Amino acid sequence: MCRLFKCCFPGVYPRELITERSDQVEQTRSPSSSGQEIRLSPGTAVIVTGYVPFNAIRFSVNLSCNSSADNVALHFNPRLQRGYVVRNSKLRNQWQEEERCSSSGRSGFLFHRDTYFHLMIFCTPNEYQIAVDGEHFCSFAYRIPLAAVTELQVQGDVEDVRTRVTTFKEYPDYKNYPPKYNLEVFTDKPLNNKLDIPVTVSIPEGIRVGTRISVKGRLKLLPHSFYLNLQKGRTIYPHPEIGLHLNPRFLFGSAEPCVVMNCWQNGSWEHEERHEGVLSWGPGREFVLTLVCEYEAYTIWLGSKMIGEFIHRVSLESIDTIKICGDVVIYELCVTHAP
Repeated sequence: MCRLFKCCFPGVYPRELITERSDQVEQTRSPSSSGQEIRLSPGTAVIVTGYVPFNAIRFSVNLSCNSSADNVALHFNPRLQRGYVVRNSKLRNQWQEEERCSSSGRSGFLFHRDTYFHLMIFCTPNEYQIAVDGEHFCSFAYRIPLAAVTELQVQGDVEDVRTRVTTFKEYPDYKNYPPKYNLEVFTDKPLNNKLDIPVTVSIPEGIRVGTRISVKGRLKLLPHSFYLNLQKGRTIYPHPEIGLHLNPRFLFGSAEPCVVMNCWQNGSWEHEERHEGVLSWGPGREFVLTLVCEYEAYTIWLGSKMIGEFIHRVSLESIDTIKICGDVVIYELCVTHAP
């Protein structure tokens, strides 16, 4: 794609989008640049834009604690040849356990050669929230205190790098960075496209006793876990009220699989309920997951088998959004209401 006309392509953000509400001077760099001094706190957002050349293999964005890079609080490393992103930290010059993630929907990998990208790293009290081209992509829990970060480094196969540090009250910032798709699901009108994970879908009609939410999809080949939230609003920060957090954990080879259920209200998680034992989900296999809102509780079904029940703790009237994230591919989402 011609760099001169990057603003004409959807999902590729022009530079003008990062010029508002900044508290630091914009920095322009060449590839493998030296660092920019920064100070971070909850509510701070680090914004990086750049051009990925046609022969790029990988690049990285690092939040470091000193110029020698012995301590790196966040190493964000897109690897274009393999189609995934590595996240890690370095402590006393030793890399820690890495985390990997990739776009699991139908749109493919988020970073493409010969295009510009827009990366936002938003700081919450407990973790980094990371968005690519205006869409939330992943998170990374703090391993090194946020106050220890002193430098931003952008290195590798990337050109025309511009950085900015600013502040936001909400994440994702839908006002300044609207999502590509404003997904909504209505009664008896299944949603079956644009369901790339993580996905957030509004329920304009809300939920009530008799509502059924059906999810058709399949697990990834090596699933660790995924979750489905019934929540209030689309934001990640401040933390939304969650009426049901359904979290199947497969943990193949490391622990017994289980289904964890919980809710979030009054600023914290409540007591979780855990159902352990063999799960009939299989790696790479398709499934139909159904949540039924009954008078006293949600019942959770996998196919024709009930796998859990969760007593209502949060008012049904507050729930207006479905959020799904993790090692899963979603084909269809359907909501129906009893007459």
